[in-house]
Amino acid sequence: MAWVIFLLVLGVMGALVWASASIRSGVYLKALCEARTEERKVALTFDDGPDEEMTPRVLALLRRYRAQATFFVVGDKVRQHPELVQRILADGHTLGNHTLSHNPLATLYSVSRYHDELFWGGDVVERLTGRRMRLFRPPFGVTNPPIARAVKALGLTCIGWSVRSLDTTRLGRERVLRRIEKGLKPGAVVLLHDRLPESDRLLEEVLKLLERENYKAVTVDELFAIEAYEK
Repeated sequence: MAWVIFLLVLGVMGALVWASASIRSGVYLKALCEARTEERKVALTFDDGPDEEMTPRVLALLRRYRAQATFFVVGDKVRQHPELVQRILADGHTLGNHTLSHNPLATLYSVSRYHDELFWGGDVVERLTGRRMRLFRPPFGVTNPPIARAVKALGLTCIGWSVRSLDTTRLGRERVLRRIEKGLKPGAVVLLHDRLPESDRLLEEVLKLLERENYKAVTVDELFAIEAYEK
């Protein structure tokens, strides 16, 4: 009997972990992860920037291939590199909220503290650009009840992904590219990062892939036909 109880407890714990760790679960907070469309459009999204070295290279490549993207920026990094945020907007890309500090412990925050992370992360960008971001992506894709309440209180739209590239792991560029190719389809949202040593090299391979497969890279707000900023 004890082992049955143990298995039940283990199953419940596993379900709770999945609900929190999977951005696609939608248990605590609904996220837009994939658009329903037959058009050959996909959204390339970049987390954790802006980065002094890699973001300019990423922007140059996007410009060369005439591709649009969405950058989920960290407020503290925006303060350090405001000129890069201006360049992102000037090139026609979209900005999203990725919290103020991207603290790994933020999943343990209270509702009010996470609310502050979101509010002040957005405030940094608003003071710089005059735009209040409506799009949000949780760091590490983790959600829970306090995060959900904070997001809803601020009226933000949570953006997930359908293709997790795993570019932050040790898979290597070729294997990451194969993951992206495998998940590529109309309406896909691809998770990338513009802070990694080979962000630009991976992106160029992705852009070549999209070109070969006749896909157009658009911003998240265009893909889902939603507003990126408060009016």
